[in-house]
Amino acid sequence: MKFSSIFCNSFKTKKKFAGILFFLNAVFLFSFSQNDIKTFTLENGFKIFFLEDEATATVRIELNIKAGTKRQNPQNAGFFSLYANLLGLEISPDCVKIEKTAAPAQTEKIFIDFAEYFKPNFISDKKLNEELKKSQLSLKEFVSSTEGFINQAIDSRILYEEPWKTENGIFPQNFNSLSINEARTILTQIQDEYYSPQNAILYISGNITEKTALSLAKKYFEKPVRRSQNHFSEEKKFKIPENQKIQKKFVITDDQLSPDLTQIVLQYTDFFPEEAELMAAVFNKNNSSFKKLLLKQRNLAIRSPEYMDVSSVPQNSREKLIIQAICEKTKVGPAVQGELFLEMSREKERISSQEAESVLREINSSFAKISDNSTLLMKNLAIFNRTSGGLAEDFFSKNDKLNSISAEKLNESYENSKPYVFILCNTKNYTKYSDEFKKYGYERITQKNGAWYLLPQYKNFINGQNLQNKKEKSPSEEDFNFSARRFIQKSREEFSQFTLKNGIPVTIKSSSSKNTATVMLSIAGGELLFAEKNAGLASVLTNSLSAMIQWQMDELYKTGKLNSQASVNARTNSEDSVLTVNCSAKDINTCLETMAYCTIFGDISPALADGISYDLRAQWRIKTGSADFQLLCEAVRTIYEKPVSALYEDTKDKPAQMEFTEIQAAYPKILDCTRFSIILTGGIHQTKELKASLNSTFGELKSLSQTQNIQLKVKKLPLPKKIKRIPLRHQFFTDVSADKAGPRPAILIPTTDFSDPLLFMLEAPDISSTDNAIFNALLYFLKDSLQKKLEEFVQEVKVFPADSDLPYAQIVITKIKHYLQTEKIYEQTIKEISQELKKIINTDTQGVKDLEKNDFLAKLENLWIINELEKTSTNEGTAFLIQKGLASGNPELYLDQYEAVNKATAEDYYLVFSSYLENFPRMRIYSADTKK
Repeated sequence: MKFSSIFCNSFKTKKKFAGILFFLNAVFLFSFSQNDIKTFTLENGFKIFFLEDEATATVRIELNIKAGTKRQNPQNAGFFSLYANLLGLEISPDCVKIEKTAAPAQTEKIFIDFAEYFKPNFISDKKLNEELKKSQLSLKEFVSSTEGFINQAIDSRILYEEPWKTENGIFPQNFNSLSINEARTILTQIQDEYYSPQNAILYISGNITEKTALSLAKKYFEKPVRRSQNHFSEEKKFKIPENQKIQKKFVITDDQLSPDLTQIVLQYTDFFPEEAELMAAVFNKNNSSFKKLLLKQRNLAIRSPEYMDVSSVPQNSREKLIIQAICEKTKVGPAVQGELFLEMSREKERISSQEAESVLREINSSFAKISDNSTLLMKNLAIFNRTSGGLAEDFFSKNDKLNSISAEKLNESYENSKPYVFILCNTKNYTKYSDEFKKYGYERITQKNGAWYLLPQYKNFINGQNLQNKKEKSPSEEDFNFSARRFIQKSREEFSQFTLKNGIPVTIKSSSSKNTATVMLSIAGGELLFAEKNAGLASVLTNSLSAMIQWQMDELYKTGKLNSQASVNARTNSEDSVLTVNCSAKDINTCLETMAYCTIFGDISPALADGISYDLRAQWRIKTGSADFQLLCEAVRTIYEKPVSALYEDTKDKPAQMEFTEIQAAYPKILDCTRFSIILTGGIHQTKELKASLNSTFGELKSLSQTQNIQLKVKKLPLPKKIKRIPLRHQFFTDVSADKAGPRPAILIPTTDFSDPLLFMLEAPDISSTDNAIFNALLYFLKDSLQKKLEEFVQEVKVFPADSDLPYAQIVITKIKHYLQTEKIYEQTIKEISQELKKIINTDTQGVKDLEKNDFLAKLENLWIINELEKTSTNEGTAFLIQKGLASGNPELYLDQYEAVNKATAEDYYLVFSSYLENFPRMRIYSADTKK
């Protein structure tokens, strides 16, 4: 025992001595020390760090200008990056930088180039417009991406006081709405205030003498003595009310996240830089006690140490410690996994003395290597100064601070800190475990509230910063672009969404100037739901329901329970049935109650069903008598099999004769709440009373497994290359009524010259894309151009854009006597459009194009607006636009498409044109009676 004791003491003594020896070596083995780095400050405040290294043949020069993204305010966020891009500089939160390594003889050339950054920068309209569009496109892609959504969501919660200071903190509506001249004003202000010598630091190292370096610096950087202009107002922080608790637990949900994985992120924000750096280095070792502890918990299902990562990130005078892990599915939900991860990560003794010492040895060894290399030393000094704002002596004393931190101190600091917790979860998984998330106090983040500018608490702050409803400087600037921006921005502000207790989504677009409102009830399924057995049955059900609601509304109006008469309309498409009620905004709750009562408890009578079926058959027979529609039916049957083709059987009645029991049996199939979505437009606002009214009405609908929504879609198939000639049925109509016609026989003049139409079917971009809007603008222009050329032949041109019923565009030209002649005119028109677009692309406008939209592009935009957005003049028309977008998950689709058309260039149009319109249509259907 005595021998063992002596051995242990001896070992401890040796260990202590070895540690002392190691740190002595770490100090004395450095090639370069603090004393080797010279610091100079020129008369105008320009600062220089200099390190001479005769053993290096080259000279390294790095310029840092304190114009990083953390200088942003809500008004100019995004423009610091834009200006850096224009200059070819690399930007970070702290600064913009550029570094060059050159032969000594080239050093002066680098100084000359660097000095240019402090001079006024002339940017042409053309170049600025190009870079502005690139930045806007990049921002749009980032914001709409899952990565962008997650980054914005996390930054907005952690840096809630000034979220706009992050790289992800740009307010898109503000950034995208500025004209070239407004953008240039902001960029000039940034240049004046930040791109000055007194706001910059130069790092010089390598084969250059102190005398030469200082001489060159004075020659090129001391002359422009400029003071900052103070263009930007004083920084304002967003203040949370004192009585409001800062939320620290969040669940981020998105459909794009994997349903088989849960990602957990802990972010600590209250550590000193040395603490966070040391903890990250210890925790991130694959064999660390920290990772081993978490791997032991089976319900976390972390596959291996590689599926965890710990890092530290500088954040002003503090440093963030970020802990991340990916968990696979287990018997517990993601909320419980998050709580387990948090609990296990906070177990006692996460950091042992041995682990801390091991990491410190590595850090000291790494610093010794850095100090042995002038390039690495100055590079790391620049990084340190950018993130800490310290001096050279602070940089060299950093290791002393690290070595003074004990494992006990780290454990104590860790235990006393409370992290932000983020759980990244697939939307369906969240829905399944939503009660657990609420139980543990997690706040949900979605695309609708991810970024700071989407959060309601910032609304007054934004208005206070004049980021919305900006007034233009003069009436002359209120051009088409401003009108478009104003409409889009105002419309976006009017959107809100929530979900009823049974999962029915509700979308509201409110307008304070409206006294009327529209309630739209969309029921998924449509004609495809019954297409194979009885095409048209869905229309019978929808129209019957519409008739019942109208009757109830009329009764309420007669008894004075409605302020004004309400009108009810029904439309049944291939994929959904739509009911709309147009009423006074004051009557909205009464109308909702009536709609819900008729929908849930409505009793379709045999007489009502019979009358509606008869009317629908009569309408169908008239429709199928149209030569245009017969051509379309042939085209659809060529592309699709059942059930889609069953909706285009033009030789059969729709709906067919059926027993009333079939209608009764079919009605419950559309009453499942998973099929429903509700859209409200007009003079209506999201209130507690409205939510309560919806929950007590449509919120009572249930979901049954046998009636749950089956997604029935008209899939977009490759358009076959087909040319068909088909015989058409011709019907003749008279405007003489039956009672006046009498028994006289009809007199027909035998003829085979029916001047039948032709149909071109065209591939089109996805209807949920912005390219589809650009395509439609071209389609409307093509229609007008063809119409002018064919007027002398008394031919009419009709176009039908792709939609959810049929994802292909249609061009119908009537009264075709000789189709080769018509095709030749079509080809000529296409060629002219192509030439016009190429002409604009290839014309050197020297900035004119950037200032004023080309007449041809303006016409394309105007045609699209007239054809697509004219319906926004009514609440019902707006509701249909929202419903069209909602089918693809984006209720604001029509605004995105308007924005795309408004900003589209000739290059954008030509890309779509060459992909979809330049070649002759693949599918052409003619009448058998049409001559060549």
